[in-house]
Amino acid sequence: MLTLLLTVLFACWGSFLNVLGYRLVREESIIFPGSHCPYCNSSINWYDNIPILSWFALLGTCRSCKKTISPLYPFIELFTIMSLLLLVQRVELAYFFAYFIFFSALIVTIRSDIETLLISRFTTLFLVPLGWLFALLRLLPITLFESILGTIIGYGFLYIISKLFYKLRKIEGIGQGDLELLAFIGSFTGFIGCWFTLFMSSILGLITGITYVFFKKKNFSTRIPFGPFLAVSAIVYVLLEAEILYLLFLTQY
Repeated sequence: MLTLLLTVLFACWGSFLNVLGYRLVREESIIFPGSHCPYCNSSINWYDNIPILSWFALLGTCRSCKKTISPLYPFIELFTIMSLLLLVQRVELAYFFAYFIFFSALIVTIRSDIETLLISRFTTLFLVPLGWLFALLRLLPITLFESILGTIIGYGFLYIISKLFYKLRKIEGIGQGDLELLAFIGSFTGFIGCWFTLFMSSILGLITGITYVFFKKKNFSTRIPFGPFLAVSAIVYVLLEAEILYLLFLTQY
């Protein structure tokens, strides 16, 4: 019963994160207007706004104008449910609230970056001081020093890579949003979490990029959002931190 209740709550939260992911990068109010179709602006009734179920019941279309509604909506809701249920199971209760905020912000960046190639600073840079505060209050399993160090190294490392890439190719290879996202991740996971996130996301991004170019017959200048790979890798690190640190010979399992 508890799992069922949490599933419903997390599904509703995922629906709200969809709103944040859609509106923040467009600089729209997250309160007004209410839920509406992005094409015809018709209001969405409550029975058409049930997380996951309504999208499938309407076959992914708007009831009014029949235009296709992005599958990102049920995907984000499902991803939110799975991520937060695992968070409940894997993380100590003392750290749950901080990581709940962390995961929520990461999920919003996944939503916005996939759709628009943009990441809102409200879900990255502006939350960095919150990571420092949580570390200071011992609501994260890292010290304040580790949190600040993770922030500086996360931003600085990607900044250097982006400048080198621009010098070699004369084009922007890494967006400012990615730099700020890794700085945010570093503030919540420290240097080790930041390093693992960058390492895993680079591998995922490379595999995805090569696969996309091969099957879609695109060239290597095609833009692929890097933020989702950073976000997913950070979530994996938090959920599997003990196992990852054990493999790195930094702690006992």
